[in-house]
Amino acid sequence: MVAALTIASLASCTSEEPHDGGASSSTSPVWMQFEISPGFVLGEAKPLALAVDNNEARRSSVDVNLSFSLRHVPKGDITVEYQTIGSSSWKALRLSPGTTGSESVLSGTFQSTLPSGHSTLRLRLTPGMRPTDSGQSIGMTAEVSRAGKPLADARGSAPLKNFRVKAESETEYVQHKGGWSEFDFSVNNHSAVGYQKIQVLAFLCEELESNCRADESTSALSVQWKTSDGWKDLRIPSPRPVPTSIDDLNLEDDAALVSDIPLPLNESKILSFRIKETGYLPMGWQGQIQLLARHKGDKSTTALSSKGVTFQIN
Repeated sequence: MVAALTIASLASCTSEEPHDGGASSSTSPVWMQFEISPGFVLGEAKPLALAVDNNEARRSSVDVNLSFSLRHVPKGDITVEYQTIGSSSWKALRLSPGTTGSESVLSGTFQSTLPSGHSTLRLRLTPGMRPTDSGQSIGMTAEVSRAGKPLADARGSAPLKNFRVKAESETEYVQHKGGWSEFDFSVNNHSAVGYQKIQVLAFLCEELESNCRADESTSALSVQWKTSDGWKDLRIPSPRPVPTSIDDLNLEDDAALVSDIPLPLNESKILSFRIKETGYLPMGWQGQIQLLARHKGDKSTTALSSKGVTFQIN
């Protein structure tokens, strides 16, 4: 199994958005849906919520039934906590194994009041497993009922996070024919895989909204990374000649490659890079720096990316 962590200065932005858990039937006087955080990490309690709209009078002693499927995640356990409406204290939800159709699930029930109008049932979920692939998530089903009569249900999934990447410093401009602009990122590896090398690409375009391909790299930028011995140029496997004019720029250069920055399992690092424009790119061009983690498994290659940081050649 081969793994690599890729750091790219991309022309298109991808980001992690909160997952919406779906809604119950519109024919019911009670409507409910999950509100789910972007990513869940081994051993960390992260909030969930059930948004509920009750179009009738206040209901007391409502049963909230929760089921969790671990079918699409690695082997492990989960912990769930809840708050009843009007309470600020957290209580542990007792989960029992069972089946839904042919699928094994963990289920638990608690009671709460259900006010008239909009209210929120607050939950916390703590996973006990690390992801081995992108897209792995814990399946969830919720149902509210009273005296055995179902009122509403909702379905959703809690995605497991492979990597947490945060921009620690952002530079708005890369100066035309100027000095270095620095970008720092903290990277946490929450997956079940250790990464052996880091690949660095640079992407630019005239307009971020159009005329921009994610596979376009350019020799218009010089890129360095910070080591214990100071700043070091990125090594390019098949370097092309340094351009002498805008006409010489090739937007499909080979990737600059750094092979000696490993990111082992459960390790965190601060990665620092700096960029300088080579002097042949017209002012007004833009780019993005973005961290992208790629893992090549036996049968597939998965990729996850951070939110991009945009800069402009000024």
